[in-house]
Amino acid sequence: MKSFLCMITAFLLLSLPAQAGAANFAQAATETSKDLKQAQQEQQATQKEISTTLEKMESRLAALESRLKGEREGLARDQEELGRLSRLRAELSRELAEKSGDLKELTGHVRAAARDLLTLAENSPVTAEHPGRLETLRGYLNPGYFPGLKEIKNLVELYLEEMSANGRVLKRRGLLVNRAGEEIEGEIVRLGGFTTLYRVGEESGFLTLGPASGRLLAISGEPPWDMAGPLEEFIAGTTASAPVDISGGAALRQLSRRVGLWQHLESGGPLIYPILAVGLLGLLLALERFWFLQRVRANTDQTMNQVNRQVAQGDLEGARETASRLKGRPTGNVLLAGLKLEGCSAEVVEGGLAEAMLRELPRLERFLTALKVLAAVAPLLGLLGTVTGMINTFHVITVFGTGDPRLMAGGISEALVTTQFGLAVAIPLLVIASLLSRKAQRITGDMEEKSVALSAALIDRRMAHAA
Repeated sequence: MKSFLCMITAFLLLSLPAQAGAANFAQAATETSKDLKQAQQEQQATQKEISTTLEKMESRLAALESRLKGEREGLARDQEELGRLSRLRAELSRELAEKSGDLKELTGHVRAAARDLLTLAENSPVTAEHPGRLETLRGYLNPGYFPGLKEIKNLVELYLEEMSANGRVLKRRGLLVNRAGEEIEGEIVRLGGFTTLYRVGEESGFLTLGPASGRLLAISGEPPWDMAGPLEEFIAGTTASAPVDISGGAALRQLSRRVGLWQHLESGGPLIYPILAVGLLGLLLALERFWFLQRVRANTDQTMNQVNRQVAQGDLEGARETASRLKGRPTGNVLLAGLKLEGCSAEVVEGGLAEAMLRELPRLERFLTALKVLAAVAPLLGLLGTVTGMINTFHVITVFGTGDPRLMAGGISEALVTTQFGLAVAIPLLVIASLLSRKAQRITGDMEEKSVALSAALIDRRMAHAA
């Protein structure tokens, strides 16, 4: 700094003009001295500031070194604690493994007991009185479920509840699914855990439990006649004896397969009655046609030969008397109409015989078209029943879901039974209509054959007279 100031002073002295006076030189020296003094003061301030900053940094460095030492000591303690915790963790892991084996064994026993009770509950009528029991027992069987003391106590209570209920007879009103698949309210009598009886209006019978939904379902078949009376009397309270299924439901399942014809028909719903009406009407028409066609059918060959001989001999009265034997029958009516045209031209005879046959055709084909229409209507009614039955099934699924097939049985039965009876009515009617049409065609062919033979005989007689 001093050398710098000297250089500035020298530069200023050299730059002064030679003619400057001593006064100017003295002034310049004074200013230079002031600048020098100011520069020295600034130097001292800067050195003092540097010293202060250096002291602060040294103090901070010492604090950081002390903190670092403390952190290292804390790290050492933490590492020691980590080692202790690692050893503790290993010890606890071994203890947990030992106790987990015991817990898994206990869980296995609890699940086995819950599975056995669930199997029993799915067939026990007591379950209908406790709707949530099946879901509770199924929860024990979830793979990630570990029961605690509360759950084990609850399982024991469920066992005790089932055993206690099996020793009692209970009469109550509750919901059940009747034979038509409708959920309604009725009188229910539970005989321990063996058998459950019900009565809804005029309908009574046995109940079984739906394992999926826990609802009581009516056995589809009516009880046998020797059981129906005691069952009604027991529910009414007039007798102390009642039929009991001690087979655990096996006998009731056999009974459910015994469905009478009328119950089978009723399961088809309201559309089964129009189908039966179509079948009955078709049967009446078919019987009438069989009776009529069988009555008008006759072996006319021998009669026709005799008529032709009598016409050729000129015995028209005898021919008319012979043809009268077939009066009321289509062939006889045609022969009588042709004999009335004796002596007429060939065109008149042929036209008269054709007109007579046309008069007889409606009698022969009567009701045949109606039979064919009925044969076509019956399966269409069955198809309509199928559609309505499926609609009812979807309505049940919307309300109750698909958990219980018995609730959907009503709609499915209506769909299938109506189709079955529709086809059962249509197929015989179609076959009968075809047979009757064939029989009518044979009678028509016989009329045509005999009318041609009579026409030829009348024309020959007329030509013989003309000759």
